[in-house]
Amino acid sequence: MSNIIRQLFVLLSFLVLFAGVTQAENNRGRWHVYDIGGVQYVKLSDVWRFYRFSPRQGREGYVSYGSANRTISVRPERQDFYVNNFRYILSFPIRRDGDELLISAIDMKKLVDPVLRPRFSQRAGVVRTVVLDPGHGGHDAGAVSEWAREKDCNLSLALKVKARLERHGFRVVMTRSTDVFLTLGERVEIANRTPDCIFVSIHHNSGRRAAEGIETFTLAPQGTTSPFARTRRNADLDGNDQDSENIALATAIHSRAIRSTGATDRGIQRARFSVLCTIKRPAVLFEGGFVSNPTEGRKISSRAYQNKLAESICDGIINYCQIVGGHPNGLRPRTQRRSPVGGSSINGNSTYRGTTRL
Repeated sequence: MSNIIRQLFVLLSFLVLFAGVTQAENNRGRWHVYDIGGVQYVKLSDVWRFYRFSPRQGREGYVSYGSANRTISVRPERQDFYVNNFRYILSFPIRRDGDELLISAIDMKKLVDPVLRPRFSQRAGVVRTVVLDPGHGGHDAGAVSEWAREKDCNLSLALKVKARLERHGFRVVMTRSTDVFLTLGERVEIANRTPDCIFVSIHHNSGRRAAEGIETFTLAPQGTTSPFARTRRNADLDGNDQDSENIALATAIHSRAIRSTGATDRGIQRARFSVLCTIKRPAVLFEGGFVSNPTEGRKISSRAYQNKLAESICDGIINYCQIVGGHPNGLRPRTQRRSPVGGSSINGNSTYRGTTRL
């Protein structure tokens, strides 16, 4: 039996005990494990029971369950996973076995539980420093269109985020604060030598003229593949020790940005980009929109839109810090004092229950 499934059993036992149910051993055996092409799956019916979810009317064409202010929507043979209409991309598609829907055990461990119960993620400690990484620079202009040049937008947005974070008491380290070129390795090294920090790499996209929206990337966990990979080095396939923190940070920033801007939600996705592969800190790569889209390109280069994005990223970082480790000054974002997906309160009054994870 794999470590992932053992950890699923441990988590179930912990929650059953926490809820005051005495027959933990009997409930532990309710998990049904399937092997499909070498990937271990569990029944979504077990998942719904685990979180005490019941059927909901959700996204059209999707199966939806939830409780209180959380609604989960999935679709057979798809990797789309929605929590309160915020989009995530699973590492493996939802499978069907007769009348049962199945979700991979690694997605349960590395995505679903950290999103639904962020306070059960490993505490990262107080985050005192944010490393902001404006992508590209110098001779590397990144994506370029007649409306915007990525390297300039990345730096302008990062500087606006820096100013806001410093007003909230954070120390901010910039991988670059001028139009200079750094290698991807140099950017990672800055974060790895900075204690008590998180890493936010800021980029903008390019694609077909009609392509639009915001997407946020975290490192693909060990045991998964990713269509977004700059390299296939064996070391890149290991994942890192911050999987839960990565997805919590991505959720906090991404959901805030989508709500604030109304941009198309392209989802929280997994990738093996070089700046994510060897980093030893909680890290995300944020794509703030498409410079190749006429409407979005003009927005991206405008001060008003950059201010809106900067405020979103700053508030998302504060939310993340309150959830997993605390803000250095005990501060809170101006609004939305609950997890954006309806999870634990982040107003500083909730009791942290433990570190048991999927």
